[in-house]
Amino acid sequence: GRNTTQALISVVDKVSRAFAQGEVTIGVLLDFQKTFDTVQHKILLSKLLRY
Repeated sequence: GRNTTQALISVVDKVSRAFAQGEVTIGVLLDFQKTFDTVQHKILLSKLLRY
């Protein structure tokens, strides 16, 4: 596995390389904080058990 610091270093490295080569970089940042607090747990469990 990778931790947050390693992931951030990887992103900064890739963006820096793209910038140096004159490439366009687009980032999409998602915040999943409290995502599972709003999920109906019975439905989630039934879907997970199917797979």
